[in-house]
Amino acid sequence: MILDLDFNEEDMDSGVFAISVVNDPAIGRGFLTLSSENSNVMKLAAIDDKKMLLMGAVLIPDLIIPRANGTNIRFSKEVIRKASEVYFKRGYQQEATLEHIQEEKLNGMTVVESWIVEDTKHDKSSLYKLELPVGTWCVSMKCDNDEVYEMAKQGQINGFSIEGMFPEQKEISYEDILNSYSSTELQAMGDMCELAEKLADSKSEAKDFIKQLIRKTI
Repeated sequence: MILDLDFNEEDMDSGVFAISVVNDPAIGRGFLTLSSENSNVMKLAAIDDKKMLLMGAVLIPDLIIPRANGTNIRFSKEVIRKASEVYFKRGYQQEATLEHIQEEKLNGMTVVESWIVEDTKHDKSSLYKLELPVGTWCVSMKCDNDEVYEMAKQGQINGFSIEGMFPEQKEISYEDILNSYSSTELQAMGDMCELAEKLADSKSEAKDFIKQLIRKTI
């Protein structure tokens, strides 16, 4: 089962109200520590270490995210944009936690940049090899917390994860998802699936590859 998540911006108890720094982000994307050193998070060219910034994706559109209860969730581009705007309107830029532990509310963490990817080739995120699809919500978080920044450089925390409530849920099927694609896009996906079946040692291995392909594509 896949649930499309949404919220009513008039409801003050819904939407994104904090960003947590975590070791294993559900969206499968890490952030960058903008440092002159090569970190274990991601290697990058020399940048002024005084910036003390963490950059990464917060929400990726149409990415199917498995949950512990057996359901899958996803966020549309429209919901992600709305969530990012409401987050700032409510002034939650300094609300940050470590691994979603409320007792671990972090000091010295402030979102100083926020944007929606509009062009994969020319977006700021592509400059740092983040390879994020159009509609992704990205942030740069100022990290005036030496302990947290060192954890990021050591690879102990690797990305962002939202804290919020999205009570409006609509069940969708894989058929609904496929119907949202053009014939050209479906043909490209079909070619990849056929190739996977030819290269895989077993049908189960091919199915696993195809699932990974779909997760990256939608």
